[in-house]
Amino acid sequence: SSRKNTDIGMKWLNEHPEESKTLLEILTKLVIEYMSAQVENGAHMLQVFEAMGMMIDEDNFDRFALPCLREISRELKTRFPNVPLMVFSRGASFANSGLSKLEFDVVTIDGSVDRSTARAVVGDNVALQGNYDPRELIEDEEGTKTPETVRQTAREMLDALGPQKLIANLGEGLGGKESPRLVKAFVDAIHEESAAIIQAGESP
Repeated sequence: SSRKNTDIGMKWLNEHPEESKTLLEILTKLVIEYMSAQVENGAHMLQVFEAMGMMIDEDNFDRFALPCLREISRELKTRFPNVPLMVFSRGASFANSGLSKLEFDVVTIDGSVDRSTARAVVGDNVALQGNYDPRELIEDEEGTKTPETVRQTAREMLDALGPQKLIANLGEGLGGKESPRLVKAFVDAIHEESAAIIQAGESP
């Protein structure tokens, strides 16, 4: 698998750079056409997952992956300027600054991203999506995870990232052990606490 053989991928990139770029150019065109078909068949928003970002180092990401993402974002925005475009470079938060300078509207952040600097890294041109810890939604025998703790941790995320230009989401996907009661508490807390923060900011 790719997780077990990352060294093989890095070796291929380093030993066959031109062949790698040719292959990635082909894949880039396929991704653009595939995502275009999604819009043409009713998709209202798109997200590009760079799932392999965590498998290569920063230099190779900038050399091989970033140009592809630049072309994907440019072409999709040219074709569909009114369709919001998100990007998620899984496990490669070092790329977020560069991604924010492309044509994406939203940069998704995972749980490894420091919330205190997340806004400064991407600037004001893009929105953020993320990065609530899904472990807060799993009930334990000690009863330490409750609707109240979920509200508190959700508020902490909103205080750090701000309630505006934010899609409040998880730092990673649901694993199946999450409590529906706590998931509901998270959704309710986001709506209510973000409204309270916004209203407080608008008060004289």
